[in-house]
Amino acid sequence: MIRAAFTASMGVIAFFLGFVPVFLGYVSKTLGALPQWVQVLVMTFPLQIAYLGAVLLPAKRFQREFPLRVKLELILPRAPWKSFALVGICVILVYPLLTAVTFLNGKLLNSLSIRSAPQELALLLTQGSPATVAVIILAGVILAPFGEELVFRYAIYRHFARFAPPPAAACVSAFLFAASHFNIRTFPALFLLALFLQNVFLRTRSLSCAIYAHALYNLITIVLIFLSRSVP
Repeated sequence: MIRAAFTASMGVIAFFLGFVPVFLGYVSKTLGALPQWVQVLVMTFPLQIAYLGAVLLPAKRFQREFPLRVKLELILPRAPWKSFALVGICVILVYPLLTAVTFLNGKLLNSLSIRSAPQELALLLTQGSPATVAVIILAGVILAPFGEELVFRYAIYRHFARFAPPPAAACVSAFLFAASHFNIRTFPALFLLALFLQNVFLRTRSLSCAIYAHALYNLITIVLIFLSRSVP
């Protein structure tokens, strides 16, 4: 099952992050004529739904004697309220550190005359319509945490952990996670975030905790960016 989920996940990454951007470039004029929220929907939802399918479909096909939540390690940890509270505190503590990493990396890139820009969705949060913001929130707080954790923290990590030391498997998964966002400014912070999420998964033995941590991190980001709209 892990091999099938890994193969499907890598296929999704190659297709959506390799071919699809090229295709969207050819139809950019057509997309530009659509409402902004529809454009965001097209850019985010298909990828995240494909992430979900890449892991859920193989999981449903193989080892049918086990419940899906067991196969995907989605069972709640012992003392779930305590675990989720501790994970939430850790996210809050890690957040400013990763923000500082992004800031310092931006300064470094500027000093090297390397052009970098904030993620496009971050810009849309400050400039987009209410419908656009709603789509981003739905994608960032619900779809992305589920889809990306299943693909990167579960399928890809578990695949490489079968023949490589856990730290190496975590680094490979984290690298692919950060690279999949195509943003050089946020790459170091996303790499460290991925390692943090992997650690949450392994320590709690529950992918649900990693999904929760990812969703909370994205929610904090969205709230802070959205609040900055009112700052002159």
